[in-house]
Order: sequence, then structure tokens, then C-alpha cells
Amino acid sequence: MELSLKQKQVRRISGSFVLSLFLAGIFMGALDHGIVGPALSSIIAAYMIDESWAVWSFTIYTLLFGVSIPLMGKLSDRFGRKRIFMIGIFLFGAGSLLAAFSPAFWMFLAGRAIQAIETGGIFPITAPYIAVTFSEETRAKALGWIGVVFGLGTILGPGLGGLIIEHTSWKWIFLINVPISALILLLMSRVSIPQPIVEKPIDYKGIVTLTTVILTGLLSITLKNGLLLLAAVIAAVLLVMFERRAQDPIVNLSYFTKRNTLFILLLSLTSGFIMASAINLLPFFLETKFEVSKGAAAAGTIPLAAASMIASLTGGQLAVKRGPKQAVLIGFIITAAGTLLFTAASNFIIALAVNAVTGFGIGIIIGAPLNMLMIQAVEKAETGAAVGFLSLFRSIGSTLGPAAAGMLLVNSGEGIAAVSLLLTIVSLISISVVLGTHTMKRV
Repeated sequence: MELSLKQKQVRRISGSFVLSLFLAGIFMGALDHGIVGPALSSIIAAYMIDESWAVWSFTIYTLLFGVSIPLMGKLSDRFGRKRIFMIGIFLFGAGSLLAAFSPAFWMFLAGRAIQAIETGGIFPITAPYIAVTFSEETRAKALGWIGVVFGLGTILGPGLGGLIIEHTSWKWIFLINVPISALILLLMSRVSIPQPIVEKPIDYKGIVTLTTVILTGLLSITLKNGLLLLAAVIAAVLLVMFERRAQDPIVNLSYFTKRNTLFILLLSLTSGFIMASAINLLPFFLETKFEVSKGAAAAGTIPLAAASMIASLTGGQLAVKRGPKQAVLIGFIITAAGTLLFTAASNFIIALAVNAVTGFGIGIIIGAPLNMLMIQAVEKAETGAAVGFLSLFRSIGSTLGPAAAGMLLVNSGEGIAAVSLLLTIVSLISISVVLGTHTMKRV
């Protein structure tokens, strides 16, 4: 039965309102990635800990973020996006309270871990919601807003953290999340999100084993520990064995046996690799090559992040006009050009312009086009889990990138030029992977 014009308008307004709540969750999570940085010295003083332990304020967040992405995506298909989102927002508020009032550092880390679970859960909920709720004409633009909001939160995080530290206690970095979380919960409780629910047994073995794979794998990269890497490989073998027998596996093994989904996951990994490497090493490059202050070098990342935000919307429009495959291809071509010119900049202003080019390419890739490719490649009932794995692979790439680039920087006589060449090669490999994917018709 065809909907009336009034019914369509009501549905559109309702869909936009729910999307704004999802985006608010993404913004809060992105903000918390960088907002802790300015408070690090205060946290060290408050808990009287060594700087090496303080780094775990970020590490624990990154690890649990990676773990929660595929799990929350799968659970949203199983229990509903609204329920999992509300649980996530509640946990974020509770984790913020715990981090603010923890009497011991280990409890503070527990609060950060609980916060990370919410952040990892929002991405694989928001993109599938857009895919099934928005029309083909508006879907790409809506997906693009995910990148815009995440980019805005990432840019504002350190600045807002510094502002709070300057005028009040570091605890308010976390306490500010509590009333916002409560407001989002209140508003979300008043809306309805229709969704067919998957009625199958929960794959507990798969959940535990996948969590082990991700934690040991990411820790092995972070700590450069061979034993942890071996543990991750053993856990991965067990995971495959369990998932082959599971009625509703947490990991759909067909993602890795079908060329299209495997290639899309690889593209997500390389996009995270390039993005994190560029953002993490850019301040060092600007400071050492142009002898600018640390503050100016840090501010030098703003053009890259701002260009990435703008490109997130542009990528959506490009995906509609040219198709998501062509949009991803164009994104990697732009990224390859930016990384190739990385060390050729003769002055600070040109360097910022070159990095804006790189950021624009990255923004296209991590915005709507890759999400659209994955959503097209899987069944509708699998969208939450599939997008979850897309985000997981980007997170793995974000962990691998700075680690590989840092090792190259230290051990290579070419320094930053070698890193620039590495990122260009990764971009070129990505272009060949894009060309190897099939264009899907289902949207």
C-alpha cells in the first residue's frame, strides 16, 4: 500500500530525528578519543602513576573500541538497534561517572573501557539504520554525515579538553558526558525504530573467541609482543572451527571467502592505516622540517581533518552520481597524490595544503562509499554485523599504521620520506584492490 505525502513527511522527520540521536552518540565517542590528552598530566598527578601507565588511558579505549565494534553490530541485528544503542549510551554515561570518581587508577581504566564499548557500538548501528530507513536519493548524504560528525568530534576533542582543564577540574572532562547521555536516552526512549529481529541462538563461543582474537592481536601490535601475536593466531584458528558449526555465527566466514566482501574489508583496513599514519606523524613532520612550535605543529592537523569532514559529504554525492566503487577509487587516487607529495612541500603553508589534499582523499574513502559497498554486498539482516567488521578492520588499520610508520621512521635512514613512500604504496595497492571488486546492484 502506497504511503500518503503526509505519512512520508512524518517518516522522514522521524528518521532524521533518530539519526540525529545516533550522530550525537558518535560525536560523544569521537570527542572522547582526544579530549583526555590535555588532562593526562593532571591524571598522572591525581593517581601518582608513571607516564608509561598513563598511556593506557588511550590504549584501553582503543582496544575495547575494537572489540565492541563487531559484537555490538551483531547484537543490534539480534536484539534491535534501539535497545543496543540505549544500552551503549547508558554504559557511556556510567563509564564516564566511574572515570571521574575512581579512587584508583585501575578503576579509572575500567571506566574508560566501559566508555569505549559505547563508541564501538554506534558505528555498526548508525550505517545500517540509514541503509534501511533513508531513500536511495538521501542515503549517501546521510551516510556522509557520519564522517562529518566523527571528524568534528575528533578536531574539537583536544581543544575542549584544554578549555575544561584550564577553568575547572579534569573530572569534568568525563562528568560533562553524564547529562548529555541522560538526554539522549530520554529522547530515544520516545521513538520507535521498526526492525526485523534475528531469532537464533547467541554464539557465546564465537563472542569469547573473537574478543580474544581482537584483544591479543591489537595488544601484540601495541606492545610489539610475539607471544601475544601467536595467541591471536591460535585463537583465530579456534574461531574458524567454532564459527563453522555455529547456527548464527558472530563472524560470517563468507565475508572472507567471497572476493567482494574480503576486498572491501581490506580497503577499510588500508584506509585506517593511511589515515592514522598521516594524522599521528604529521605534527612530527611539521615540527622537524619547518622548525615550528609544538602548538603550531599540532594545529597543522586541522586542515587535514577539516578537508576530511568536507569530503565525507562530497563522497556521498560522488557515490550517488558515479557509484560507490568509483567514489572509493577517486578517494584513493587523491590520497596517493597527497602522500606522494608529502615531503615535497617547500614551506609550512604548502605542507598544510598538501595534507588537506590527503585528508580530502581519506574523507571520501571512510565516508559513505565504503559503507555503501559493504551494505550492497550483504543481506539486509546482516548489515549491522557487516558494517561492524568494516569498522573493525579500519580500527585494526589505525593500529597497524602508526606502528609500521613509527618503526620505519626509526630504522630507516630516509626518515619521513620512507613513511611517505609507504603510504603512497599502500594507496596504490588499494587502487588495484578497488579495481578487483565487482559493482553490486542491490542498495
